[in-house]
Amino acid sequence: MPDSARHPSRSLKSSLPWMSGIITGLISGVFLGFFLKAVQALTGEKVYILLLNIDFVPGLPAQLPEWFEFSLHLGVSVVIGIFYIWWIMRSGHPLNLGIYLGAVSSLLYIPLAPLSTRVPDLNDIGAVLYWTAGHILFGAVLGLCGKYVHAKKRHLVQ
Repeated sequence: MPDSARHPSRSLKSSLPWMSGIITGLISGVFLGFFLKAVQALTGEKVYILLLNIDFVPGLPAQLPEWFEFSLHLGVSVVIGIFYIWWIMRSGHPLNLGIYLGAVSSLLYIPLAPLSTRVPDLNDIGAVLYWTAGHILFGAVLGLCGKYVHAKKRHLVQ
């Protein structure tokens, strides 16, 4: 058995799953973005605008290019992806934890919706349901990516 397998490094660089987390976050974030954009195009519910909305950030212009706002969304997804992969590498249960994170992240609707006039109200049941469904699907994609990473990790250890 190699020495690195017997005595794993405790450094921050080796303890965080950078590449797997980045890829997982990007895949999941792109999936969520495309899902909500399609929902908005088909139904008129402004859930994609809510996803990208950053009106509440002081000092930024009221309107920014979509690619910039989507990049910020992907940045948040990458942070979630890194945290998620780190979490499942220690606890397992990738699909359950992915769906859990998706469901919890859907709660962001509550503080975000009142911050802008461009997005649906908190009492817009259709928007809330699409938003929640999108985030649970985001969590499922996290879970599927995590399941692959977790299985690969177990295979490498054996």
